Amino acid sequence: MNDEPLEPGSEAILRPPRQAGADVRWYVALHLVAVPFVLGLLASACQRGSLDMALARLFVDATGANFAWRDSALLDILGHQAARGLPFLVGALAVAGGAAGFAVRALRPWMPILLTTGAAMLLGPLAVNVLKGMTTQHCPIALQSFGGVVDYATDQAAPFWASSPQSAGHCLPSGHAGGGYALLSLYFAGWAAGRPAWRWRGLAIGIAAGLLFSIVRMMQGAHFASATLWSATVDWTVCAALFLPLLCRATTRAA
Repeated sequence: MNDEPLEPGSEAILRPPRQAGADVRWYVALHLVAVPFVLGLLASACQRGSLDMALARLFVDATGANFAWRDSALLDILGHQAARGLPFLVGALAVAGGAAGFAVRALRPWMPILLTTGAAMLLGPLAVNVLKGMTTQHCPIALQSFGGVVDYATDQAAPFWASSPQSAGHCLPSGHAGGGYALLSLYFAGWAAGRPAWRWRGLAIGIAAGLLFSIVRMMQGAHFASATLWSATVDWTVCAALFLPLLCRATTRAA
């Protein structure tokens, strides 16, 4: 697939999106299998190895038992409130823009991309939050090592999936990191629009926002690194699945 260079000036914004034609087999293999597999492998390595705990200890105070930034008002606004509101704000704006296409002719060609972006921004974080109640991993602040009540060794030995609501740890994936990684939808939106620069900027924005919210919540002892990587896995998979009809439509029609 060869992307054309982005045209300079406002014409690039006003120009209607070009129809994408990614090969469906290549797309599924890379974006729905390979990328989620690699992200999940990294998350599992952090979770089952020593990296989760090693990274968590970087943010504890001198006593080694409490997270120094746990009660920071600034981090709470940045990593808690902003991370919750961002995907819903961007998603709502995208859906509103798509709906406006029924009345505004200039927006009509953009309706599928806007509505799919809005769906990805909302469904990705929703899937992350649903999965939190289905896994066993507890948050760092819940562990005995950091003033909690859960034994880390027991938590490590527990199966990945919770057998009941009572056995769920409610900490994996990370909901707040999922809010940032939902912006990975901008990568797929730029691709679907035929705007290479938008596509790669969208990828950079999604990674940066996800990492920012991930690090903030890790500093507060609210999540392990593995939980944030699982969020990236879920969000990427949701985005890739939702955009498949737009990005592979030419190939699937030809088939």
